Amino acid sequence: MSVFQFRHFRIQQKHAALKVGTDSMVLGSLCHWESPKRLLDIGTGTGVLALMCAQRFDFKEIIGLEISEQAVLDAQTNAQHNPFPSQISILNQAIQEYFPEEQFDAIISNPPFFENSQKNPDEHKSLARHTESLSFSELIQSIARLLSPEGKAWLIVPFETTKNLITLAGKSGLYASDLVEIFGKPGKLTRAVLAFEKQPVTTKLYSLCIRTETGSYSEAYKVLTKEFHDREL
Repeated sequence: MSVFQFRHFRIQQKHAALKVGTDSMVLGSLCHWESPKRLLDIGTGTGVLALMCAQRFDFKEIIGLEISEQAVLDAQTNAQHNPFPSQISILNQAIQEYFPEEQFDAIISNPPFFENSQKNPDEHKSLARHTESLSFSELIQSIARLLSPEGKAWLIVPFETTKNLITLAGKSGLYASDLVEIFGKPGKLTRAVLAFEKQPVTTKLYSLCIRTETGSYSEAYKVLTKEFHDREL
């Protein structure tokens, strides 16, 4: 599917290796900030999270970073057709080499996951999925460098990496303020959505189950994502 239709916008995904999926839908729906001004989307891909956040919040500026030239083609097209007031800019640049003059009060990322699994023979998909291009340690260090003192960063990761990420974050002066356990089905814990801040906080724990035992979408997921889907689930 080269185009994914949301309720208020469309995502062109003709060139990007990874298409719009449940992870982005969950992260873009769960993230929240109080009166945010500037958003950094690390590994923006098609720009889907940038647009989801532009729909939900009144950002003055959104920067999407992406190292894949193919994905950038789609992200720039989607940013150009952005129907919301926020200004979205797409940069073909690695986060490790990004040194802006100002920090961000909002950061979001659906980062590459796979650390030890077999690489995909498709170079673009491998780049998008594997952590060699951006390790969790590099990601956390970059967030610590680019997040403002009062800011908040949101990530979605495999659940089994949660403890390691929280440990890495602590070493970089970041504290987990939110932890949402994501169940694909009842009893099947697959992902974690984490929020990090620079101020010491007590972690708030939540859970979300995407599908029921029969495979249909749960009511909680329907309610969470209802402002994005262009049809009833």
